[in-house]
Amino acid sequence: MGFIEKDTATAPNKINKPDAENGAPSGMDDSKTRTPGTTFDRIANVYDETRRALDVETLNGLKRMLSEHGCRSILEIGVGTGRVAVPLLKNGHDVTGLDISLKMMEKAMAKGLENLVLASGVEIPFRDKVFDATMMAHVFHLLDDPLPVMREAARVSRVGVFALVMIRPGNRIWSPFFGGESPSNPGEGEAAKFAAEMRSRFRIIAEKYRYDWKPSRGLHNWGRELEILKTHPPDELRTVSEITVNEDVEGRIARFEKGAYSSTSSMPEAMRQEIAGVMRAAVPSLPQWALQPRKETYQVALWRSSTLLGCG
Repeated sequence: MGFIEKDTATAPNKINKPDAENGAPSGMDDSKTRTPGTTFDRIANVYDETRRALDVETLNGLKRMLSEHGCRSILEIGVGTGRVAVPLLKNGHDVTGLDISLKMMEKAMAKGLENLVLASGVEIPFRDKVFDATMMAHVFHLLDDPLPVMREAARVSRVGVFALVMIRPGNRIWSPFFGGESPSNPGEGEAAKFAAEMRSRFRIIAEKYRYDWKPSRGLHNWGRELEILKTHPPDELRTVSEITVNEDVEGRIARFEKGAYSSTSSMPEAMRQEIAGVMRAAVPSLPQWALQPRKETYQVALWRSSTLLGCG
């Protein structure tokens, strides 16, 4: 398969990637384009079945905002299996997907996405202002430093960079157990004590398998969704939906056990099963609020290209 060069305006109808023999093309960091992709390659087969589809209200809000700004040609960075791109394609948008995971994009292609590129958002293989807009959905929490990706996205976008972000209101504690919000400060009280005890037991299991695991890191990373809105305020920010998510505890534990999170996919299977067993045994001890539905707010942010590139 070929690779789209920087002076190419549109993607051909196949997944384009660096030559397997020669590695990444000139100007791209092979370690950045391949290593993270391996993580999502591992979970590609279970990704869709362990994720809730975006609700109609959220998708309609995103479509409406794109249309209001005259954006028809869209590059989605982190297209994954096409959970957002496919509905946009069906809505009449011209969508090109970019991702570092070949396996994830193969799932997207099976759903009808034809224009797909295997590349990193740090160096996007398209010339300036090829697309009306660039879009990211739940990508910020995966990036150590989102700003270089946002600026590169702005470079190839006429209008700007759109991002779908999810806000989890209330007091949230890291744990696959908890569905609702703690009525008190998550760092205090019975809930914090329970979470700390579970983390301690999980670490003992991780040490048994000689696995370096930091259970609280995932929640910290999700904080980047909010952090980027504060450190680099968007030109526009619109709430498109507020939804209530009903998901039982067993569903959350089963997702963990399958290794369906990028942060847990590399765990030995026996380790995940042992931790899942501890989780199931502890379910009767969960506080009542932890069994309640959780609330999520979806917002669409827009950073204009001129703002990100320092031109206005």
